[in-house]
Amino acid sequence: KVEIDVLAKTLPRVSDVLLRHVRDMDADMVVMGAYGHSRFREAIFGGATRYMLEQASVPVFMAH
Repeated sequence: KVEIDVLAKTLPRVSDVLLRHVRDMDADMVVMGAYGHSRFREAIFGGATRYMLEQASVPVFMAH
């Protein structure tokens, strides 16, 4: 069974919103799109993709 949820950005970092939802839903895995920015931009603003891979407590399947 697959559920699709649309979330509002209620925290400063999108990745924190996603991680909270994963925890609240007791999810088994996350499926998400991955989009990379320049290293300069990621150094300044951070990267949601990288953060999700580093912080997620469940497997993360990404499509680019």
